Amino acid sequence: MKIRSNLVLCVLTVLLSFLLVANTATAADWPTNKPITAVIMYSAGGGTDTLTRAYTKAMEEALGTTVNAVNKPGATGSLAADFAYSKPADGNWWLGGSQFAKSLRVLGLSTYTPYGDWQWFKVANGIQAFSVKADSPFKTMEDFINAAKKDPGKVTMSNSGIGGIWHEGNEIMAQNAGIETKQVPYKGGAPAVLAALQGEVDLAGSGLHEVIGHIRSGEMRNLAIFTKEPITLEDGTVLRPITEVLPKLAPYAPFGSEYTLGVRRDTPADVLMKIKDAFVAASDSPEFTELLEKKFFFKAVTTGEDADRLATLREAVTSWLFWDMKVEGAKVNPADLGIPRPEDFDKWWPPEGYKPLF
Repeated sequence: MKIRSNLVLCVLTVLLSFLLVANTATAADWPTNKPITAVIMYSAGGGTDTLTRAYTKAMEEALGTTVNAVNKPGATGSLAADFAYSKPADGNWWLGGSQFAKSLRVLGLSTYTPYGDWQWFKVANGIQAFSVKADSPFKTMEDFINAAKKDPGKVTMSNSGIGGIWHEGNEIMAQNAGIETKQVPYKGGAPAVLAALQGEVDLAGSGLHEVIGHIRSGEMRNLAIFTKEPITLEDGTVLRPITEVLPKLAPYAPFGSEYTLGVRRDTPADVLMKIKDAFVAASDSPEFTELLEKKFFFKAVTTGEDADRLATLREAVTSWLFWDMKVEGAKVNPADLGIPRPEDFDKWWPPEGYKPLF
């Protein structure tokens, strides 16, 4: 019996050693011949989809493997986040997202913390635009605001989903204009633009990058962009800053999207480093840079501890904004989640137990 026990112990020791070596080799040799999958939070055609597909394609060369991008829209991106997070922490499953998934906890759609469950990589920013179809009776932003004041709750605005960035921008604008509008959610910025183009809503709250093609073609008219300064297009068309109409919005401007890649934080550290290096290299590729310029995106690469801090700050700002404004969908008090108010953030950061990965 003693000999048999020793034999079993030896076999288990050998197996354990093999598994430890295999796990170490997997991390060191990553990526393997298994494809990587980027799960996109929103539907095809919007900013998140466009940029995720562009930078992941550029990352293929740096990693020497294939990256498949798939769309899984719904529930303000929480369906994609849950799906990606449910997969093994081996570096082969990514979340192609935006806004660091910052609103999910206050909406009651997630329990993930931005600094504890995900390692974020930010690549670019976008600008919010308020646009109507070409034959709309609203010729200016003032026309739209006056109509909303005349008939509270009747004028409709599309957004990319309740709790999404364009919903947030719409609410900030409406609150500061003193108007009540009807918010109509869609599964992404591209469908939100299409809704206005087809007459389903009066105005599209979207990214400038999502509507610029329709503005250039004359199918849609931009009423304002969420900036402090105008943007002049190549044909001389001037896109008017929202602060000309509502000066009190200056502290929020420029306002818009932040495009991010998320990977499970418990992924091996050396795998995360390889992802980071490929991500940075992809952001500097000529093709990606050309896309940013054409679509009015703005490169803003952030990784490591800087990304952790930014993701956590963005969650604090949006969570308390939604809660204090009683925005539709905000179900969980940020205080109950341990989320600090923005004015207290600098004293609170870093949270207890936080350790940067690189």
